[in-house]
Amino acid sequence: MLQGGKPEALFAAHLQALIAGATRILDVGTSERFAKELRPYEAWFEGKDYVAAGYQPATTFGAYNCDRHEDIEAMTFADAAFDGVICLEVLEHVRQPFKAAAELGRVLRPGGRLLLTVPFLAQYHGKGSTTQGHEGYPDFWRFTHEGLQALFEDYQRVEVFALDGPIEFRLKQLYLTRWLGLAPVRRLVDAIDRPRAGKATTRHLVVGVR
Repeated sequence: MLQGGKPEALFAAHLQALIAGATRILDVGTSERFAKELRPYEAWFEGKDYVAAGYQPATTFGAYNCDRHEDIEAMTFADAAFDGVICLEVLEHVRQPFKAAAELGRVLRPGGRLLLTVPFLAQYHGKGSTTQGHEGYPDFWRFTHEGLQALFEDYQRVEVFALDGPIEFRLKQLYLTRWLGLAPVRRLVDAIDRPRAGKATTRHLVVGVR
């Protein structure tokens, strides 16, 4: 999860741009509606046709249950069905990421926006299962910025950002992330850390225009 500061500000800015230019938005590969980084920004989706699609999603979240089951490698939506597509921490769990990336592009209208995150230098975070459901799933891949550019090279525009830099990366590797919750530490890390594609980062953010 993002822990404030510049990484969260970067994510929020691109999320806001996607929402502002969209009427119908797909959140694919999620466990529930407005999961992960989206929950603090739920109000931003008011008035939008937001569709949450998970793979064999659980039905124990009440009002936050996913709207439907979808396989990201073979979705049932029509071509160009969405103005915006959000995909957070999903591609590392699918067997065929190029096929999944092609499906994301297929359901996104020309000129529509993609917002996607994946881990890079991060620990295993699957559940040790060979199935793809949310109750148990594998963790197959890590993506460099160049690999992500290759996945989405047919977009009009694609940018890949390192969400955190070498300092925050090392704090996370040493299980010291709780210190980022302290405002002085967060400000110091933001001031001296330098997130850059091609350098140490735990996560990449992909922003594309179809």
